[in-house]
Amino acid sequence: MSRVDDLDALIARAQNGEVRAFEILIASQLGQVRRFALAFTPSLPDADDLAQEALLKVYKSLRQFRYQSAFSTWLFTVVRSVFLDFAKSRAGLERSREEPLEARHTSDLPGAAPADELMEQEQERRRVWRALRRVPVEFRTALVLFDLEGRPYDEVAAIERVPVGTVKSRLFRGRGHLRHLLGEAGDEPSPASPPGSGESSESLKPPESPGSDTEPETSPDRTSSHLRRSGS
Repeated sequence: MSRVDDLDALIARAQNGEVRAFEILIASQLGQVRRFALAFTPSLPDADDLAQEALLKVYKSLRQFRYQSAFSTWLFTVVRSVFLDFAKSRAGLERSREEPLEARHTSDLPGAAPADELMEQEQERRRVWRALRRVPVEFRTALVLFDLEGRPYDEVAAIERVPVGTVKSRLFRGRGHLRHLLGEAGDEPSPASPPGSGESSESLKPPESPGSDTEPETSPDRTSSHLRRSGS
């Protein structure tokens, strides 16, 4: 039996209510879901709670999966929806303001490094995760999925249900916000527009935003390097 057949069989069993099949199905995605959640919560325990809430929604929604995309793409579409709802909730906003950010996430720091180097790495991770949580939500998800998790443009577009060009625009603008928050840009990006105002608003563009006829540059830069180091 091929891997595709194995996956289809697991999906079918999970859709029929077999919990063990669901656990096997999502096992390879748990770390990524947990890390994704950390971009929306101030601590690892909160990220675990939010990830569990999202995976419960995935389990309850399994029968809605119609093989119109890869299972992992569909899973992250559901997960992202739960995270966005959380970010918009009053509880999410209050908790993100009040609680300190934990440095730990899905991976431990290298044990062989000297103590002072470990401290620098820990401080850098704190700084990057704290800054990432302040990036406007619509840009933050693209940064996590593309820069941190390494998902290709077309999959990020499918998860976010937008054209690839919109993903590139969100990455460009998100990196501009993150650069400023990390102290790498001299000017502050304009604050995000209120919900419902549309992402095409000029207020969402970082200072170096290209003209309307220019494709945003989304090649790796120092900002995405920060994310990759903090997520490794």
